[in-house]
Amino acid sequence: MGNKYSGTLGKKVTAVERKGENFLREYIIPHDPKTPAQLRQRQKFTDAYEEWKGLTPEERKQYSELAKDSKMSGYNLFVSKFTRIRR
Repeated sequence: MGNKYSGTLGKKVTAVERKGENFLREYIIPHDPKTPAQLRQRQKFTDAYEEWKGLTPEERKQYSELAKDSKMSGYNLFVSKFTRIRR
């Protein structure tokens, strides 16, 4: 088992893992178009997070139970459902 690294060093090199392989690549500043559609999508995720924080522990547990069959977390299931109804 080899070393696992992740992250960026001095905004020059980024350590990445893909398909179980570790490698280094040039650091690239991510493109952020900030289009209206992208900003709306980001807002949906922000709203979903805020709604999740307002759930009771029992409600969160219900989502976790529902999510077991789909092999995702209760939080991810909640966000998925929340963002679909907020089109």
